[in-house]
Amino acid sequence: MDQRNKQFQPHVLAVRTGTSVSFPNSDDIRHQVYSFSPAKRFELRLYQGTPSEPVLFDKPGLVVLGCNIHDWMLGYIYVTDDPWFAVSDEHGRAAIADLPAGRYAVTLWHPGSPQLLPQAAGELQLEAQAPSQRFVLAGSAPVEPPASPAPSAFGEAFRKAAEDAAQ
Repeated sequence: MDQRNKQFQPHVLAVRTGTSVSFPNSDDIRHQVYSFSPAKRFELRLYQGTPSEPVLFDKPGLVVLGCNIHDWMLGYIYVTDDPWFAVSDEHGRAAIADLPAGRYAVTLWHPGSPQLLPQAAGELQLEAQAPSQRFVLAGSAPVEPPASPAPSAFGEAFRKAAEDAAQ
């Protein structure tokens, strides 16, 4: 889960329970990434070029990420016990390769879901051949990552003073 241009990249990351996630900082500024989510509470001070230890996500659930320094930064890590999962692309399409034949309960989650809860979407009966199936997530609106706020006069003055002091 990288930080680029003062945003979490990717905006949503899905991992299996027991996965360790690295938090590189590709920005040339400091970030202080945190989560108060019940599934995983942590705080990382991230400096460019100084890697932190990966964080182990050992409980299933939604982990909401923020940055103490940049309040608009918001990201999500969805931790699941399920062996089969995917994150959709920008068109809302997701693919799970090599899914064995069988019957599956489909659950969908989106940052715009009511109370951030997953929603049952129906069942998928998969025969030997891989079909295409469409599921609709009700009640969610597209969620764009928050944009960086416009620079303020104070922020610009502070930035200039910090640059002058560094010279």
